[in-house]
Amino acid sequence: MELDHLNHLDLIERLATSSAAAFPWISTEDQVGILAKLLDFDSSFWTFSHYLSLPLYKETLLLLNSGLAASWLPERPRLAVVLPVYCADRDLLQMALQSLQNQLGVQLDVWISIDGRDQDRELVADVLSQLEAEAGATAIVSLQVLHGSSNVGVGRCRNRALQNITAPWFTCLDADDIFHPLRCLHALLLLRQLGVERLNTGWSRVSLRQRKIILINGLMASHGHNSFVACTSLLQRYGYLADLRVHEDTEYQQRLQFFQVPMQATSAVGHYLNSEVTPNYQSLSTPLRKNVHAIDDHPYLCGSVIAEADDERLRIHQQYQQHYRQLFASALLAAFPPN
Repeated sequence: MELDHLNHLDLIERLATSSAAAFPWISTEDQVGILAKLLDFDSSFWTFSHYLSLPLYKETLLLLNSGLAASWLPERPRLAVVLPVYCADRDLLQMALQSLQNQLGVQLDVWISIDGRDQDRELVADVLSQLEAEAGATAIVSLQVLHGSSNVGVGRCRNRALQNITAPWFTCLDADDIFHPLRCLHALLLLRQLGVERLNTGWSRVSLRQRKIILINGLMASHGHNSFVACTSLLQRYGYLADLRVHEDTEYQQRLQFFQVPMQATSAVGHYLNSEVTPNYQSLSTPLRKNVHAIDDHPYLCGSVIAEADDERLRIHQQYQQHYRQLFASALLAAFPPN
């Protein structure tokens, strides 16, 4: 076995041990499960997790060994995950839900919001039935499926679920992406350590079919990573996502930035966004990739992406910036009316 393999295994073992030492609510049985799930995940996705997991492991270890982890999370934290479904692929949807089942150290309320297609209703029911039959220990403690009567776009589809959540934190996962098993626990630990209400977390574009990397740690405009965990109270104070068919999550981050809600970011990758290397690839929420180029015969890279802000994205950005300024001016006028 190569030295880097041994180092990887050593980190996983240390994470399992440190988790049990840091949190009184993690049992010996949980510790064994942590070790098994990390080994299974990295074995299944070795061609990219080999290169992307290590910063996440190292940062999580520092948080666990700080001596403060138990005060940050005195009990197993509860987190809502919103998963919109439209024209879903069965294999990718199954991987997405399995990645939620395998989250470590958290309790998840999963909200699946189906955007109007009867085929998706049938698919979700079938995948959930199969996963339930196969599931052992799982992080999902509550699962709700919401059915839209028509296709309304990803913004409204997510809002349908966001309006129902009661967990103190929330995050989003698309039906063709996956989380690393430590993604949610790592993000919550970092949120509590930093004392902030939202955290933009590291991500990488990968091909889940080829198990290879396309793009590592890309940035979305000036708003940081487009993978975030946030306090649910932000929804009550600053509203839900814009009712957009695209860019709805970027608009939300842009809005919080305008109103100066503190934002922190981490480059440790815990969120893998699936992209297949085909020239005409388009996803539900990010039609920014103008060119996707294949890389042949490479052990862990399968492509590269050239992206730019299109006219529609720039129009939306300017429209909402003007809207925020008007809201700000109206609030100031109400607080300081003219004589």
